[in-house]
Amino acid sequence: MQPRHRSVIIAARVLLGLFLLMSGVTGIMAGMNGMEGIPEAMRPASQTLWDTGIFQMIKVTEIVAGLMLVVGFLPALAAIFIAPVAIGIIVFNLRVAPANLPAGIIVCLFNAYLGYAYWDKYKALFTRP
Repeated sequence: MQPRHRSVIIAARVLLGLFLLMSGVTGIMAGMNGMEGIPEAMRPASQTLWDTGIFQMIKVTEIVAGLMLVVGFLPALAAIFIAPVAIGIIVFNLRVAPANLPAGIIVCLFNAYLGYAYWDKYKALFTRP
């Protein structure tokens, strides 16, 4: 992490973390209240995911990764942790609720930026021994 970009990285990390925290907590609350507050187009698919337990797993992942990003505890790990969820958000929004696609794109862009910012920590994952 370069010192001159440190404040931008921290801002991106905290904003993404807060968004994930909000999404995770409101998603869990909506699921416990019969999908109240979830857009109508997303309710059947979200209810199916809730019934199988996948929805809860995704939302807990968002909460944990969001907390990690906000407090700065292993943020590079949190960015990897949330990457599949970010891709899932894009796919879900494309297929079920295209009106919510901008939020998914923003999450992916923030996650991609953090991936770039923490690339020095990821390099070993992409090199052959």
